[in-house]
Amino acid sequence: MKAALSTITTLAASLLLATSAIAGPNLLFDQPVYDFGKVAQGKNIEHVFTFRNTGDAPATISKVDSSCGCTVANVSSRVLPPGARGEIKATFNSSDFGGPVSKEVYVHSNDPRRGIITLTMKGIVTEDMVVTPGQVDLGALKKGVRKDAMIKLENSGSKTLRILSVKTASPVATVSWNKTRLKAGESCNIRLSVTPQGNQRFISGYITIRTDSTTRPEKTVPFYAVLQK
Repeated sequence: MKAALSTITTLAASLLLATSAIAGPNLLFDQPVYDFGKVAQGKNIEHVFTFRNTGDAPATISKVDSSCGCTVANVSSRVLPPGARGEIKATFNSSDFGGPVSKEVYVHSNDPRRGIITLTMKGIVTEDMVVTPGQVDLGALKKGVRKDAMIKLENSGSKTLRILSVKTASPVATVSWNKTRLKAGESCNIRLSVTPQGNQRFISGYITIRTDSTTRPEKTVPFYAVLQK
């Protein structure tokens, strides 16, 4: 009898502890990860994350921020009583991105289990104009000795792409290219030539490529090098 009473007491205590452990606010999101699939570069992706306070105390959202300035998030209500529902509207600007992308939104609250909840927007951003490589490392250069690097410009869209200009403001660099129009799937080469002058230790600059792309007409390609002593 004593053993049975002891067991009951232990179970009751465990149940009390478990009940205490889940007390307070509890934010439960219906879909914390949103896959937007494939979108064209330049498009704004909007999504509403819905959630509910399943706890027994009011939930307070103190802050909502994101992993970068390209993603903006707004919450419908900062305080939710038990059982209430809320929304967080997130907007992702894909203008500066290409390929697989994953952006996070961080929800800060008084939820005792998870003070910060991570929401994710992910997918693939397709580009009309693909530049490879995205930046050029020329390595170590000698004064007065020219070094060339090749940059590939590819039209991955469905329409003909016209190259309007390829320029660099660097006084030690020149650029040249072999095509002015690229059909869908075609590519061309841009030659970057750098001839160090003076005694600067580090060389840096960028190439600006302008096309008639409707999604992102301009791209920049940084380049850098070190002058050998």
